[in-house]
Amino acid sequence: MNPKMISLLTVLFCCAFTVFAHATEAEVDGRMSEPLVTDRPDFTESTETIPPGHFQLESGYTFTYDRESKERLREHAAPELLLRVGMADNLELRFGWDGYAWSDTQFEGETRGGRAVTREASFQGAQDLSLGFKYKMAEQDGWVPHFGVIGAITVPSGSDGVSSGDVDPELVWLWAYDLSDNLSVAGNFGVGLPSNDGGRFFQGSASLSAVLALSEKVGAYIEYFGFYPNAEQSDAAHSVNGGITFLVNNNFQLDWRIGAGLNEEADDFFTGFGFAWRF
Repeated sequence: MNPKMISLLTVLFCCAFTVFAHATEAEVDGRMSEPLVTDRPDFTESTETIPPGHFQLESGYTFTYDRESKERLREHAAPELLLRVGMADNLELRFGWDGYAWSDTQFEGETRGGRAVTREASFQGAQDLSLGFKYKMAEQDGWVPHFGVIGAITVPSGSDGVSSGDVDPELVWLWAYDLSDNLSVAGNFGVGLPSNDGGRFFQGSASLSAVLALSEKVGAYIEYFGFYPNAEQSDAAHSVNGGITFLVNNNFQLDWRIGAGLNEEADDFFTGFGFAWRF
């Protein structure tokens, strides 16, 4: 295992042990009676944090298809892990790994004998780990929405050709507003400094999501999100998606999503499914 991954896991374990050592049994039992709040499957991160003395594991799979000019890309990514650890009231530690990516690209070349010549290339590799925190700054009060913030860094722990090769910071501002018991809106504004070929560039991101509770167990959402720019020396990418969540019980949820790009820079199509488990 990569030494940097071992170091991060060690830090995470020590922090989690400290939390559980100070959390009373009554606190744990009381918090577990409330339904969990997840940061998947949508792009928008919630303002809610994990209560002290809890873990929440979120995981999933995504398939992506994109066609640009004479290239067609199909990519699979799993297990998209996010481990959230409640450290204190309104504060959580976040340990993430987008997982392993498998991609196949087809290139359409010149025609020979009336037929297009197609070449194929495959690639796979592990993506970088991330470590961060989430802090909820304010509860909704009148016209003032819920507010929160996420700070995170990625570390160069992935495979060659997949890893950025450097530490990449990101800061995301979170907001949410409950319009009724069944309907809410939320959004994120993010800034990051990703690495690319030894250099860095400024990247902004934003999202807007509407969430509807269809029943006590079933929820649905629709969302816009974008990156500005999508990559160094490229245009912005705009996408929309929607999905459904199913609450099996207060501590376990299943989800599914599907989406599409709104411009050439964004992926043409993506879909995926996953789960969240609090323990």
